[in-house]
Amino acid sequence: MPRDGDRTIAQHILDGMRASGIRQLFCLPGVQNDPFFDAVVDARDWLEVIVTRHEQGCAYMAMGAAQATGRPTAMCVVPGPGLLNAGAGLSSACGGGARVLAIVGQIHTPLLGKGYRVLHELDDQPSVLRQITKHAAIVRDAGTAAGQIQEAFDHLVSGAPRPVAIEVPADLWAKPASGAVGAGTRTMPSVDLSAVDAAVVKLRAATNPLIWVGTGAQDTAPAVRQLAELLQAPVSTRRMGHGVIDETDALFVPLGLAHRMWPDVDLVLGIGSRIEFPLLQWGTGGLDLVQINTDHDELDRHGIGALGIHGDAGEVVPLLVERLTDLRRPDRRAELATARAAFHADIAHLEPQLSYLAAIKHALPDDAIIVEDVTQLTFVAHFAYQFRHPRTFLSTGFAGTLGSGTAVGIGAKAGAPDRTVVTITGDGGFLFTATELASAVQHHIRAITVVFNDNAFGNVRRIQQERFGLERTIASTLVNPDIVAFAESFGCLGLRADDPHQLGDALKQAMAHDGPVVIEVPMASVPSPWPFIVMPRVR
Repeated sequence: MPRDGDRTIAQHILDGMRASGIRQLFCLPGVQNDPFFDAVVDARDWLEVIVTRHEQGCAYMAMGAAQATGRPTAMCVVPGPGLLNAGAGLSSACGGGARVLAIVGQIHTPLLGKGYRVLHELDDQPSVLRQITKHAAIVRDAGTAAGQIQEAFDHLVSGAPRPVAIEVPADLWAKPASGAVGAGTRTMPSVDLSAVDAAVVKLRAATNPLIWVGTGAQDTAPAVRQLAELLQAPVSTRRMGHGVIDETDALFVPLGLAHRMWPDVDLVLGIGSRIEFPLLQWGTGGLDLVQINTDHDELDRHGIGALGIHGDAGEVVPLLVERLTDLRRPDRRAELATARAAFHADIAHLEPQLSYLAAIKHALPDDAIIVEDVTQLTFVAHFAYQFRHPRTFLSTGFAGTLGSGTAVGIGAKAGAPDRTVVTITGDGGFLFTATELASAVQHHIRAITVVFNDNAFGNVRRIQQERFGLERTIASTLVNPDIVAFAESFGCLGLRADDPHQLGDALKQAMAHDGPVVIEVPMASVPSPWPFIVMPRVR
């Protein structure tokens, strides 16, 4: 351990990164951060530095790497416009449950609060950071810096998975700071066993329970499956819980089927999920709710008298399983399989989306990671694609961030290089972060991006037509570049697929290619999936 005073603030941050297992830095350097990057030069024996082409790419890539691995990652941007450019990615990491360390520069300390309007100055930047992270270490003094930095790493690995920030003024990076910084110390809420026992009583009494899973269930999948088996309870999710149980199993019920069951459910067990979608839209009258969450504010967010268990699902769910091992209930799989078949018959008209999703699933290995952008195909994937393993569907969650997908997919592949990573995006969203293909080529990140191209913000256009008339569309039709040629201009392999069969073949070719790949799929207008996503109150 270095002697007090031997390490600068920049070196303390790097010490914490190394000790916490962070091995990649997604970044875009700039003048306020020059001394930090000078320290990074000496860390290249253990730290991979991935330069992006826009600050939003820093945040989205870090988010993708964190989501794919479940481990913390890091990004670095300059203050002011750099942070604001990255802001959508950090708010998406909040929505997507990603442990991202945002290292953010600041103007020189003597200039703070003076309003001189120096380069990259932003009034009250800390207030911005506090809105898009769960904790922000605002370093202003070398004497307290090491303690603040250590606290940031502790928050990064503890509690709800969300971003954490460290802000350092330009004149402090190279300042010697006493103390030392090590790995973040992980702490989770202390579980109230009486609440666990009360939940067990409710679960035993429930005759028709439903389990709803989210981000917090991803790393405790085996225990969730055991619990579902014991209770013979169907399991559902909107986005963030996909893959927690094998969705080819009849115990998993897709979103639309869960809505059909909702009026008759007597208890909902939420595991690492805010459950905001059904609770807000489908109704809560007469519903018993048990919530397991590391975020105390989510335990009874809707004020319906929920029984909250404040704790990590990885600790709480095994405790429930242990207390319910004697439970013997009739197998419901045949009943649920019949209901699933009826649901799939009702959505069979969603073509060609279903055929394209089937082609993707057939071509990819079961553990492939699908990255969602906000587009027609992924809307249908929410309730029609069967994910078989945890952390195989990456989403911005409630942030719903159009255009994040290309960069998130590149980051996911950088973080999990041994996994197949495929981003599904539309032509509108693709161009938000398409320039990050340059970073993928530069750093040899073999991400695959599938662009469904209808020359429009297709969802917006269809909604305009449905609400206001076929001729009353505005600002939703697009003029695009030749997407294949565009990809090739970066050095990617560009492919085009005109039907589901060709898409399957293109994906196989892409997986064999030693570099990033973009596949364009031309599309016409498609039927709306929204009747199976936005559904009416039923209780």
